[in-house]
Amino acid sequence: MAAASNNDAQESGRRPRRTQAENLELIRLTWPWAFLILLVLAFTISSKQLNNVNFLSPRAVQGILVYSTQILLIGLAETFIIISAGIDLSVGWTLGFASVIAAMVMKTLNGTGAPPLVVILAGGLAGIAVTVVPGLVSGFLIARVKVPSFITTLGVGSLVEGAALLISRGYPIADQPDYLGQLGNGSLINWNPGHWLTLFNVPATATQADLQSNIPLMPNIVFVTILVTGVCWFILAKTQFGQHIYAIGGNFEAALRAGIPVQRTLIQVYILASVLAGIAGVVWAARFTSGAYNGGETTPLTAIAAVVIGGASLFGGEGRVSGTIVGALIIATIQYGLVVLGVLPFWQYIAVGTVLIIAVVVEQFGRGLGR
Repeated sequence: MAAASNNDAQESGRRPRRTQAENLELIRLTWPWAFLILLVLAFTISSKQLNNVNFLSPRAVQGILVYSTQILLIGLAETFIIISAGIDLSVGWTLGFASVIAAMVMKTLNGTGAPPLVVILAGGLAGIAVTVVPGLVSGFLIARVKVPSFITTLGVGSLVEGAALLISRGYPIADQPDYLGQLGNGSLINWNPGHWLTLFNVPATATQADLQSNIPLMPNIVFVTILVTGVCWFILAKTQFGQHIYAIGGNFEAALRAGIPVQRTLIQVYILASVLAGIAGVVWAARFTSGAYNGGETTPLTAIAAVVIGGASLFGGEGRVSGTIVGALIIATIQYGLVVLGVLPFWQYIAVGTVLIIAVVVEQFGRGLGR
């Protein structure tokens, strides 16, 4: 009886600690969403007071989503890398390289009079296909030669940027077909209150006034980003490959002893991240109807910030697609909100840096209390 009483006392003594740890984990996972809500409320009130602008209008929401596409696509690439306990500084330059290749192919084919579908598919596939090479080189050097990922991807990124500069000669690849801009800036669903709700195109009879009041409910690039995000979520959450990534990032030696093909998996991770950057590059080319070597130059640091804000650990083994989504939305909301308020764009970096520091502090504080 005494032993049973002692066991009960020990169990009851452990419960508060377990509950506290669970509460801290819940706070760590949910604070970005709470912060996003507060951010939206702050911009809603301030934009109404200062500029008489409705920050929560459908058009503003679509603007934020469009802002977030590039951050999210590169953020997804960094999510895989960071979970595996690595870092990839080359994805921004890979984005620019892919945009240059895609734009060059589309410009050339359009000059030959090729059908629009052939032009777009060939350009898009070419832009994505070439990104396999930098991903393969990075993965091989990191997995087989054991070069640190920071140095490897910095070097590969420099090579990729140089190749894009040589091909483009430092100038944007313009003179793209008109339908490319219509695709990149068009919407899958268009809504004009009281007039129409259409797929792809607005009615041919629409006047200029009608077009000004048209609301793109589902921009094409947002739709593509949603599809890519869904695939990435499935890979991480539902496949053996995804579980291997978590295992490698969590404990490299244990993953080796468990028989996980660590080297092959790491190579595949870096190829996948590079391909995601290639998709972002093709989306960039469609959105801006050109290709530019520096199209994603500053995106990697912003994307890494989005991943960390979303709860991923830079030590590996932790991270989720939903966290990267909210991190990208926070950064896009800050960027769009400051534009609406008419604030100088330089403040974006200060705001994003501040949020990133908060995220790291919350992460470390939560881990310290949870021990």
